[in-house]
Amino acid sequence: MMRGVARRGRDRASRAGRTSGRDVRWIADSHVKLSNRVRRAAADFLFLFVLPGLVAVLPWPLGFAVLKRCARVDLLYRSSVAPAWSVARRYLPDADETAWKRRHRLLRLVEPVDSYLTLLRGRTWWRRRIVRDGAWPAAGTPALLLTFHWGAGHWVWSQLRMHGIDAHFLARQPGPGDLGVGRLSVLYGRFRGWALRRIGSAGPLYLGGSVPQIEAAFAEGRSIVGMLDLPPRPERSAFRASLLGRTVRLPSGLAELAVRSGVPVVIFSCGLDPDTGTRTLRIETLPADAGIEQIMVRYAAHLDRCLREQPAYWQMWSAADAIFEAAPPPAPTASPPTAP
Repeated sequence: MMRGVARRGRDRASRAGRTSGRDVRWIADSHVKLSNRVRRAAADFLFLFVLPGLVAVLPWPLGFAVLKRCARVDLLYRSSVAPAWSVARRYLPDADETAWKRRHRLLRLVEPVDSYLTLLRGRTWWRRRIVRDGAWPAAGTPALLLTFHWGAGHWVWSQLRMHGIDAHFLARQPGPGDLGVGRLSVLYGRFRGWALRRIGSAGPLYLGGSVPQIEAAFAEGRSIVGMLDLPPRPERSAFRASLLGRTVRLPSGLAELAVRSGVPVVIFSCGLDPDTGTRTLRIETLPADAGIEQIMVRYAAHLDRCLREQPAYWQMWSAADAIFEAAPPPAPTASPPTAP
């Protein structure tokens, strides 16, 4: 009987130990998850609200100097910069890793600042800080305005409004982590969307069944801003072009729609001087009778120039393997003849 009592006591102690161990692990896991959420929220609060808001109210030379100093910190945006560089380095054999990462971080830092600058600074301020090459199409004329996931172009909407161009932009549905690392990024996304409408955007048209909306916008005199430097969908048409000396496949549906609708096509890019923070706006107007092939070739050539000037400003490096075609394997070398 005493042995039975002792055995039951040991069993209860063993169960209690296992339960206690599970409780400790659960508490530890909960603490880690809470700590991660707090860190992500703090990062979003700092880099989407506090820092960009502060830089936006400083004199621009001083504010941009602050951003350049921040871009030297390797820990910033590490979760996105490192994967982008791991792909980019295979297409940019001569790129310097440190300089490339600093330029990429600088662009990431400038983008949220522009959300505030476009609201706080007027036309004169922007006119002094934009170097423009080319001209927009006539006001009130519907057009397809093609641009790139290169540079920082939030400010271009105020330029379109000043020129009398009412335009939608094509976009995919936003996903978690697109603008930040925590839940506060969702709040920033709403603020950014409101700011875009405030400065001149007619609002987004989301990919997937948007063709009737695009055609309606053209018919009503509105323009469409779209980007083709994306991995093509398997079921969609694509065009082979040259980029950085290699072959890429770019979706050509928008070009086909523009030709079918008879609207003019304009290609533009929004650059950033990494030393002064001056913006560059390069506008390329295509001939009125440009066909699909000419549109796509000119689009790829414009992007090629951008990537050769500032390759770190392209925000599609992480998806580049789905855009570039695989390079053919090297030809086998002939063996030297053997001596008789």
